[in-house]
Amino acid sequence: MQATPQNILEAFNQLPEVEKHVIASEIIKQVALLDMPPLTDEALTEIADTLFIEHDKMEAKDAETKSRGSLAR
Repeated sequence: MQATPQNILEAFNQLPEVEKHVIASEIIKQVALLDMPPLTDEALTEIADTLFIEHDKMEAKDAETKSRGSLAR
């Protein structure tokens, strides 16, 4: 299997939360050492949009789970 960004993200998402934090911290340390140009406003907007969409999905899932839990009582 070739290590593509998608494969890496899928493997990351399957890790326990503690291991995700360890990996994320290490990636942040290594990215800080890269010589990269600053992100454009468009790139930052796209990243923010993606994060908000994911956050909304997580909130909706949590609300649904809580709603089911209150119905079961």
